[in-house]
This record gives sequence, structure tokens and C-alpha cells, in this order.
Amino acid sequence: MSKSNLRQIHESARQAYETGHLQAALELVQRCLDKDPDDGRAWELCGLIMYSGGDYDESVSALERAQCLIPLRPAGRVCLGHGYGKTGRINLSRDVLFYLIDNEDIPLPLLLQVAIGLNTSGHPELAMQACNRVIQQDQTFSQAYYDLGFYASRCGYPDEMVSELAERAIKLSPSNVQYRIGLAGLRTKHGKFNEAYALVAELPKEALEAVNCVCCLRRVIDLYRRVGDYRRVVICQQCLLSLDSSGAGSDCH
Repeated sequence: MSKSNLRQIHESARQAYETGHLQAALELVQRCLDKDPDDGRAWELCGLIMYSGGDYDESVSALERAQCLIPLRPAGRVCLGHGYGKTGRINLSRDVLFYLIDNEDIPLPLLLQVAIGLNTSGHPELAMQACNRVIQQDQTFSQAYYDLGFYASRCGYPDEMVSELAERAIKLSPSNVQYRIGLAGLRTKHGKFNEAYALVAELPKEALEAVNCVCCLRRVIDLYRRVGDYRRVVICQQCLLSLDSSGAGSDCH
């Protein structure tokens, strides 16, 4: 097999991975590794594929193998950090992800994934650092403000600060349902039910059906029930039942 053919197979494997065809991607990347067991990029891609498929131990093994052969790209390093966390190696996860905070080459959305991993490893204060780095580079990145508020809350910062950050996120992305439900929950916590309801009063059925966060749905169900918006209570309850049956639901990071 020529180098040109190997490159084509490698590119096909990456395309299959990026479009969610994990089994096809794995079979293709394995062909590359069968031909060249020292192909570091193939091992890196293999690790990414296995992580996406939920095989965290094998993902870490592949990424560690790749790391012995080549410098990992930012996506590979983030994946390795998360993989360490998934396999119980919390300190390693923290160390790998911490050194990515000041990496100039990491794309901003990936830096928010660094923050998620640091928070999961028990270091929301470091997750805040990562979010602040994103905001320093792009003051219009709404998710960074919302996530910063989430981690600030975990660090014990005042609710007023968390609220201001959520409001900034909503101002930048007014149609984002997650932000509205999150801030509504904070308003509810302080008994400001009318203000909380105003944030989610006009959410259409389609927007609520797109929510896959279990705790967000439960939070907004309580609010809708409190103010008597039973049509939306039913919609959200149906969404919860659908998530329970499919196993596709998630919780706030």
C-alpha cells in the first residue's frame, strides 16, 4: 500500500469519525495501523474514536501510544485528559487539562471542554480560569459566560455574580433555552417567581423538546407548575419520559 493510499484511508477514517460513523472509522484506522504500527496520528485518531464510543480504557491506551510517537494535537490532549477522568485517574486528568489553559493553539470551544474536565476532576476554580481565557479572546462567546457562572456558583461566589453572567449570556444569545432555564432556576431559588417565569414564559414547544438536560427539565416543570402553565408542564413531562426511555438524557455539567 502506497503512502498516498494510506493518507486517503486516514482521511476517510477521520471523515467517518467526524460524521459519527464510529465503527467504519475504527475499521479504517485499523487498516492504517496494520500497515504501520508506529503511525502516531492513526493511534491518536483511534483514541478519539474509542472515546466517542465510550471505550475509555482503550481510548487512553491508544492516546498514550500516540503520545510516545508524536506530540498530540489539542483535541487529542483534551480527550486524554477527559479519558483519565473517566477511568478514575483524577490527578492525571487535572494535570493534563491544567496545562492546556494557556495553550495558544487550542480552539476556544475546545477550551470550554477543558473547563468541563477540570470541573469534573473537582477543580471548578481552574474551570473558571479556562472560561476567563475564552472571554479574554472573544467577549461575544456566550457559552463562556454561562459556564463561568456555573463554575463560580460551585466555588461559592455570590448568586448576584452568577446571575449577571447568565444575563450576559442571554443578552448575547437570547434564543438559548439552557441559559434561560438556568437563570430562571436562580430566580426561583430567591422566590422571584414572576421574574423567573418571564424568562421561559414564551418558549415554544419545539424549543422545550430540544432540551436534553434532565435537571433543566425538572427545574422548569416545577416553575411552570407553580405559575399554573400546565400546557408546558405536560410538554416537559413528555420530554422527560422520552429521555428516560431512550437513555439520551444528560445532566448539567
